[in-house]
Amino acid sequence: MAHALTRASWTIVPAPVVAFMTDYVPRIDPAMWERIGPFVRDAVSVAAPKTPYSAEVLIRAASQFVSWCMQRGWPLDAETIWSRQAIDLYVNDKHLKLADGTRRNYRGYLMRISEILLPEEHGEKMTALGRKTTAAPYTAEEMTDFRHWAVAQRTTLKVYRCMLVLIMCAGAGLRPSEIIEVRADDVTPTADGGHIIQVRGDLKRRVPLLSEWDEWMTAVLEQVPADHETLWGTPNRTRPAAALSAFTQTTDGDAPNGARLRATWFVTHLTAIVHIKSLFVAGGFEKFEHLGRLLRYVSEAPESDYIDFLRGEVEP
Repeated sequence: MAHALTRASWTIVPAPVVAFMTDYVPRIDPAMWERIGPFVRDAVSVAAPKTPYSAEVLIRAASQFVSWCMQRGWPLDAETIWSRQAIDLYVNDKHLKLADGTRRNYRGYLMRISEILLPEEHGEKMTALGRKTTAAPYTAEEMTDFRHWAVAQRTTLKVYRCMLVLIMCAGAGLRPSEIIEVRADDVTPTADGGHIIQVRGDLKRRVPLLSEWDEWMTAVLEQVPADHETLWGTPNRTRPAAALSAFTQTTDGDAPNGARLRATWFVTHLTAIVHIKSLFVAGGFEKFEHLGRLLRYVSEAPESDYIDFLRGEVEP
């Protein structure tokens, strides 16, 4: 089907554009271009007719990007290369000598290709700027159901990993790609029986676990399989961001969504009125763009508390 789609796309690309892409040679290693050229041309031929950008613009950005991916040893497959995570890593690579404007442009070009080739990566079509939505948190009743879901799995490993998903996402606000990197020695016990998680990756931070998940964390740490280098073990997907969804698809019952579990953690803290800046640092955010969208899930405070708080008579 993929080859048929590519052939069909070439039939609607103007002949001069086809000639340009066929003859185009980017400023990269010739051996690299010989390897990735067909992959890049196929992607651009499929995406260009469905985007506002010309094939000439897209192939220039795509050739540099795919070459960068290959230099990191990633497989030459669409699911890996055109993932949102791969594109974000590329445009945020501080070693690339690109101006800020060029990075923004490249991100726009590459994301348009990704939206065409991997629509499932992008969910529903994005709304206009200023009207974006964010993942809704789960209710207390739903979280109770997910606790039952976790312990009702049919194998010990699935129970263990389902518990880990809930602990790390709803208890510490970790992203799916961050969960699979946590090691046992990244979890530090506190004097009062709590836990602090050291998050690895680009957004390194220490996150105290919500106390309601302490018992489960203790149980998980006692059950880490002997062959696991990390708490999660070896994921069954090459892309870290897809590891959680790939796993939950194999579980019994209705599995939770990682983004919604993470939102649940945020709203739990927002409802408790914590220091907002501390919360966003712990959550690995550098911008506060999601705050307004999450606040609509926080219940209104009673009038007396509302007044006392704004008067500075209630300590946060």
